[in-house]
Amino acid sequence: MRPFLFFIPLLFFVNSCKPKALSLPSKVADAYGYSKFKQVKSIAFTFHAKKGDKLVNRKWKWYPHDKRVAHILPNETITYNQNANLSKEEQAVDAKFINDSFWLLFPYYLNWNRDSYMTFVQQETLSPIQKQKTKALTIAFNKEDGYTPGDAFDLYLTEKNKILEWTYRKGGQKEATKTTTWEDIQSFKGVKLATHHRSADGTFRLWFDGIEIDFID
Repeated sequence: MRPFLFFIPLLFFVNSCKPKALSLPSKVADAYGYSKFKQVKSIAFTFHAKKGDKLVNRKWKWYPHDKRVAHILPNETITYNQNANLSKEEQAVDAKFINDSFWLLFPYYLNWNRDSYMTFVQQETLSPIQKQKTKALTIAFNKEDGYTPGDAFDLYLTEKNKILEWTYRKGGQKEATKTTTWEDIQSFKGVKLATHHRSADGTFRLWFDGIEIDFID
């Protein structure tokens, strides 16, 4: 009987050491090079959004390990630390930074904010713009955290867990607030960023340029 008794705890030990399967949000983050982003010392980018005749441009530099943000304006640079007690003026700037960086870095936010949302998965559905067969991952943020609590995002994923399109639903409402493509993926030493988004009718367009990433040596 001894060999048999010894075999059972050994099998339990081997099974307990199996790596935990990645969640779908983590798979999306990994598809965009999440492990590579950990080596980012700073990232600079310019956000552009155009709807009709209205054009918005904002330039940023972020130091993720220090949580330091620089908002670069034509005549000055506003710098603050996200871990500090922000003034109302700094909070207003930070809200814009979170909005802009969500568009650029959303796959990474899936890991950074994983305790702040619930997920729902629809295995087979058509993407709303290109009508391609996709898997839909819904990210529903809680109503306590962030500048716009309760927001929801429907991600339409390819077989490789890349985002084909997404829908933003303000406050978690049922109707879509905005639906756009995810285009023009650029890779910076494995950090993969979607740099262009557009609506189905072309009346809304959002894009990034001036992207510069400094990596930790």
